[in-house]
Amino acid sequence: MKSAFRYLLQALFYTAFCGVIYYFSTAPRYQYLEADKSEIMVAFKHPTKRKAVCHERTAEELQKLPPNMRRPQDCPRERAPLAMRFSLDGQIVAQKTFQSPGIHQDGAVFVYAKFFIPAGDHRFKVEMRDSMQEGFDFTLEQPISFKPGQMLLVSFDENSDTFTLK
Repeated sequence: MKSAFRYLLQALFYTAFCGVIYYFSTAPRYQYLEADKSEIMVAFKHPTKRKAVCHERTAEELQKLPPNMRRPQDCPRERAPLAMRFSLDGQIVAQKTFQSPGIHQDGAVFVYAKFFIPAGDHRFKVEMRDSMQEGFDFTLEQPISFKPGQMLLVSFDENSDTFTLK
């Protein structure tokens, strides 16, 4: 009799435990975006251009250096900051500048940004500068239709030097 009562209590507690797990796996409804919003996510890695051009060393400069450091060119390692600007329907939505990582600021920049926009038809524009020149080096502008809850991924293809939208 004692063991039958124990098994009945175990079954009751297991059922209650499974019920709690089932409730918390379905009940507190989580909504990532508002009903009328969409998301634009920007994620890529890009090495920017160097801040300064390489300098050709003269014979006198080479003689002053130790023999193991006599390279004909002196190329600084520091890279230019990466500047990005996002526009939606002619209005600037986000603008950000990323510094190159590393001790000598010579690493590739990891870009990750996201922002939320109203769903519907828009004119989307993304601009990027990876050099020390004025203006933007790369631009993509095109019309986009967003459904509620849709996500757009913006990345940069280094092989073709173009933005890609997915």
